[in-house]
Amino acid sequence: MSNTDNSPSVWLTTLASGSSGNSSLIGDSEGNNILVDCGISCKRIIESVSELSVLPEQIKGIFVTHEHTDHISGLMMLIKKYKIPVFASLGTLSEITRCKGFDSSYKKLMYKVEPNRPFCIGDFMVNGFNIPHDAAEPLGFTFEKYDVKLSVCTDFGMITDEIKEGLRGSNAMVIEANHDERMLEAGRYPFRLKRRILGDKGHISNENSAKLITGLWNEEVKQIFLGHLSDENNMPELALETVRCELLMEHKDFESYTKVIVANRNTLSERVIIKAEEIAGNKSA
Repeated sequence: MSNTDNSPSVWLTTLASGSSGNSSLIGDSEGNNILVDCGISCKRIIESVSELSVLPEQIKGIFVTHEHTDHISGLMMLIKKYKIPVFASLGTLSEITRCKGFDSSYKKLMYKVEPNRPFCIGDFMVNGFNIPHDAAEPLGFTFEKYDVKLSVCTDFGMITDEIKEGLRGSNAMVIEANHDERMLEAGRYPFRLKRRILGDKGHISNENSAKLITGLWNEEVKQIFLGHLSDENNMPELALETVRCELLMEHKDFESYTKVIVANRNTLSERVIIKAEEIAGNKSA
């Protein structure tokens, strides 16, 4: 990352976000980078990070939220080619070992994350917290450095106190806005799949995403990425307007402080860069 004034900073972007694949990248001004999920091919991930002037050897770790294909499809090749450490819950790691292409030699690169027990990697303080989803032991993640907090939380069926507490104080977030309930109910999905998505361990709607974001918002939230939108049961403009309207009802001037965008489905999203001095200045004010 180019940082011409050499100010300490961190940044967040998504490489892909949607039902067909999810991956986010976090970095800092010192060249430390962390991948969250790798649900697109290894080739696409390496091409995407190279657009950000990030080399594979600069990725300090891969954090896996859960074992579903749209979050790990590029994982085995990344491990095989670049030997990048993998961090996930014990349940998720156990499921990964059952995946096609897993080699027992990969186990030495796998590290267990215990929920709500923060630890450091590349000078980032990392915390994983439980999320309700139909996977083995899914987690959301937060990453803190220079008093800046970045968060990734998708694939959850309901808002819990643990999610709210985990995300509280974030300066930039990737938050799921998976579906519009009316589109889902009227759509062509079979009834069983609709029930799964709408269930407590399914995916969160635009409306509930808006409520979560509005409850978390403060003037230090710089950017929110709406992620994991359904291709069948949502539209980017609908998700954005639902969240924007809810925020405006409670925080009329939020747009003076915060940018809300829909993460791109198949390509890099814009990168939010947050300088440490911005956050430190606000906290001391």
